Amino acid sequence: MESEVIDGAAFCDIIRRASGVLEENRSSVDALNVFPVPDGDTGTNMSLTMKAAVEEIGKSRPVSVGAAAEAAAMGSLMGARGNSGVILSQLFRGIARALGGKEGATPAEVARALQEGVATAYKAVMKPVEGTILTMAREAAVAAMAAAKAGSGVMGVWEAALDRAQWILERTPDMLPVLKQAGVVDAGGKGLVYILAGAVQAVKGAPAGDCGRAAATPPKGVEFKISEEISDIRYPYDTQLLVKGKDLQAAEIRSGLEELGDSLLVVGGSELVRVHVHTGNPGKVLEHCLAFGTLADISIENMRDQRDSLKEADSARGEPCNPNGAATGHAVGIVAVSLGDGITQIFKSLGADEVINGGQTMNPSTEDVVNAARKVPSEKVIILPNNGNIILAAKQAKRLAGKRVYVVPTKTIPQGLSALLAFKTDATMEANLRRMAKAVREVKTGEVTYAVRKSVVDGVEVKPGDILGIWDGCIALTGTSPDEVLAGLAAKMVGPDSEILTVFYGDLVDEERAAGLEARLKKDMPNLDIEFRRGGQPLYYYIMSVE
Repeated sequence: MESEVIDGAAFCDIIRRASGVLEENRSSVDALNVFPVPDGDTGTNMSLTMKAAVEEIGKSRPVSVGAAAEAAAMGSLMGARGNSGVILSQLFRGIARALGGKEGATPAEVARALQEGVATAYKAVMKPVEGTILTMAREAAVAAMAAAKAGSGVMGVWEAALDRAQWILERTPDMLPVLKQAGVVDAGGKGLVYILAGAVQAVKGAPAGDCGRAAATPPKGVEFKISEEISDIRYPYDTQLLVKGKDLQAAEIRSGLEELGDSLLVVGGSELVRVHVHTGNPGKVLEHCLAFGTLADISIENMRDQRDSLKEADSARGEPCNPNGAATGHAVGIVAVSLGDGITQIFKSLGADEVINGGQTMNPSTEDVVNAARKVPSEKVIILPNNGNIILAAKQAKRLAGKRVYVVPTKTIPQGLSALLAFKTDATMEANLRRMAKAVREVKTGEVTYAVRKSVVDGVEVKPGDILGIWDGCIALTGTSPDEVLAGLAAKMVGPDSEILTVFYGDLVDEERAAGLEARLKKDMPNLDIEFRRGGQPLYYYIMSVE
């Protein structure tokens, strides 16, 4: 490769090599899960996101660096899985924005593109946390720019980014106490280091099996700074549309929109371009796009209203919702993420229009969520992610579905089921969002699984093979028998106001065993309405809901 410029072919090689290096080390990144449970998936999610970028590059065969970056952004956007994958896709989105329309990129332009990627990724996260992939990306971009200003070539810029990211990665346990307690570095940050190592390989022309280099000291002249959280909505109107025409140029359409707002995404081909932008004047956005072709699927939403509505729902502490409300109707559709065929059938029986299989070990991609939302025969769609690691992908899908999409940030299966039961067809969307948020808050989630490695979490020492009783994301007790741990967990979670206890048993538990445990709990807790249902979920012996 030329040492002073990256063209389209070089950028494609960087993406391919980065994807290969990450895939080679995917399992080691998965193993860095803070919780020592068997569903660590950060490496898998990031690797699948990178593969989606590689596939899009292969399909579009870009020539310029701008087109190559656009293809990588589009592929990673639709293929993003998990929170780490979504953040990665936002990094590519910012890089594509910075390189748009360029035939090649100089070292300084590469560094600026990395910085734009970081700025875009930070906007995608409501409350950025230091010691995560965002920190690694930010510091890598700062180091890259310092190297470019010092006169380094393309190789020096990428090496500086890798060196800084590796150095910061080793210090993530000092930034996040939970990492230090678990004895690991940040998984997303480690994944990003492998991606940068792949970039360095590509620039050097090294064989794909060479995973890069080690760095122990920070580059000189680079200062580590903690970022400020930015929470204001400067451009309140979330504006989305399609532009249809002939010989369309996404870069040309984008160039007139950059000054009208932020969170800009312009992707597509010569006949169809999708536009997304946060703006203070949707009329000017429409007027600009109209000059290039006809407009379709126009959606304009006031994010301040949405934020205030969701904030109000999120902070509600009122009476629990009536769980007997009807399920989804024709005006509003519901998409739910599930794991296990039994739980999937329960969601469908309660009225979910589309159920996406996924969750713990294989998070659905942004494209999976988009496709499910589009299948729903309603212009308004509520998405229930039912996993904290899917919420960002669901929010990203909201921008791309071409419908009015609302995400209720459910983090567990019991929360999703409670939210679905709280939905009422005759209520307004705002009222339903409040009802569903209240329902989520009223339910307690218990999970029983096993530990895959030695760790200390929440002050609890864990050994491989220990059975873990998890209450709303925290380890409440450990033991040697899944059934005994479930019984102990239920005793801890049930309070004086508890009325209903529902247990979904997974594919590690047979029906006879579940029936015996159900009889035991009914005898021990005669005042509760207790029901066991087959969930069929992998890895988790039991998932329990207490209301």
